Amino acid sequence: MWKRSPSPEESWSDAEGGNENGEWPIKGVVGEEVDPDGTSRYEVRWGNWSRKDGTNTTWQTDITDRNDLVNRWNKLQGLKRNALAQDSLDMEVSWPDDAVHKRFTFLRAQAYEEKKRKALDKPSAANWDKEIESACRRTDEPDAEDGNAASRLRMRRGTPRSTPSYDIQCSSSVKHTRRTTPSNPPSSSKRGASARKRSPSILGDDTFRSLMFNSSTSKVESPRAIPKGVTEGSKNVVTNRPVKSGQTGTSKPVPSAMKGDVIFVRPVKPLRGRALIQSSWNQAAQEAGAADIRISSEIVDGDVGQHLHKFKYIERSYHFDNGDLQSIFDVDPGAFLVCGCTTCQRASQCDCQSESEITNDRGNKLYAYSGGLFAFRIPQGVEVIECNKYCKCSRMCDNRVAQRPRDIPIEIFKTKQCGWGARCPYALPKGKVLGIYTGTLLRREDVDNLPPEHIGYVFDLDGTEVRGQDNAGDKFSVDSYDCGNWTRFVNHSCSPSMKVYSVVFDTIREVHMPYVAFVAARDIPAGEELTIDYEPSAAEEMAEDTGKQKQKMSPTALLCKCGAKRCRGWIKQ
Repeated sequence: MWKRSPSPEESWSDAEGGNENGEWPIKGVVGEEVDPDGTSRYEVRWGNWSRKDGTNTTWQTDITDRNDLVNRWNKLQGLKRNALAQDSLDMEVSWPDDAVHKRFTFLRAQAYEEKKRKALDKPSAANWDKEIESACRRTDEPDAEDGNAASRLRMRRGTPRSTPSYDIQCSSSVKHTRRTTPSNPPSSSKRGASARKRSPSILGDDTFRSLMFNSSTSKVESPRAIPKGVTEGSKNVVTNRPVKSGQTGTSKPVPSAMKGDVIFVRPVKPLRGRALIQSSWNQAAQEAGAADIRISSEIVDGDVGQHLHKFKYIERSYHFDNGDLQSIFDVDPGAFLVCGCTTCQRASQCDCQSESEITNDRGNKLYAYSGGLFAFRIPQGVEVIECNKYCKCSRMCDNRVAQRPRDIPIEIFKTKQCGWGARCPYALPKGKVLGIYTGTLLRREDVDNLPPEHIGYVFDLDGTEVRGQDNAGDKFSVDSYDCGNWTRFVNHSCSPSMKVYSVVFDTIREVHMPYVAFVAARDIPAGEELTIDYEPSAAEEMAEDTGKQKQKMSPTALLCKCGAKRCRGWIKQ
């Protein structure tokens, strides 16, 4: 068994700033490691002291004079772990074989104990056959329950949505007539997937520790340390044997695993309502290589409209009910402009960009992205042309952004006034591309034939149309009522956090069937609702207005409840 090596004593020979008794103030606990025997070691940050290399933390099992700091740290970390368990019972189960000493720190950081307690009513059948076999060998008298246990084993968004269910945005901020893509668009991405597994809910602590040490074949990701957050304090502390970070100590023997007890597994409750929908959507997202979709626990099963149970989640493509439209979209490979770049560095030298209208003041072609983020430099009526599947560059080409799988999780939650909305639990930088609007592609003239409840989910592909001009060519829209992705839940705001832009990569621009990509219009704090302007042309009109004449509200306009400081008060219908 792995044992921690003895920790050397801190000499404190280079220490300055202590008081007359050789004591230094402690700033707080900033980290924690858990030994295999369950003992916690705390990383302590000191004030007025540091080593020659600039480090000022030591590791110790207790802080004799400041137990209050340890208690405060444990309380704060306990709250964080409880929040993790409330959010999800998933556990990442892989780590490098050479990081055995970090495994229990890794489990603590993932709130294993809290998730295990929460999952007691959802037991696992892990190792069931092996346990039954072992039990049968150890007993002569069959148990009557054994057999039973084994067997139990527009954005047209122009017309009010007719259904009052909270699976839709509120009527005030969801409907508007056909949308014009804003002149200033957005974007970017990257991906890293990790294997997840339900936490074992029928194994005891000692059993789990033993199993972890006896398994030597599992491969896994580096354990993530408990997030550091300095717990401030201010009392002089003297420690005789502080330890540097990364040094180790001894561990106690681990009790043996199963002792022959028969474990009966209760039947697993089938998923339903919100949980079933979330599971189905996540499966579809994962198949597309995208990050998780979460439905907030604030949304209860009674809030879920019946049609959402039949909703088909499509992360990043269009659905075609009409074979003729699909044949238009799926153009012949010879119609694509293809670049032969190994690495796309200059748009002017990239053959697939020959039709791009994105240029600088000198007329030189530019890519729409810079460093993986949307650069907001395309004029109104212009769409982004990304490298396509026939180009020679790699999938990580800087000109492949909107087409990459979504790499940030999205949470669908219940807003105060506008039904369901979407948000990201992580902070997003300006220019980050979050996804594309998906659904059923149809001709725009057919939109008026849709059932009334669909209209609030129709997004016109009008990003290449310029307001006030005669825009020739076929016109199409996307209906996300029956199928689509998380973008269908994005609400309106007169001061939106996102913008949209048109982009092509699966087809060519001449067919007028681009994707609509959603991009962060500014730095977005973690947890802030993701919104767009359903009627960007109205914002443009207000900006152009001299102020001499107040804009008249349309008699069919909808009252806006976005709550923005510069709310226009209404949305066109």
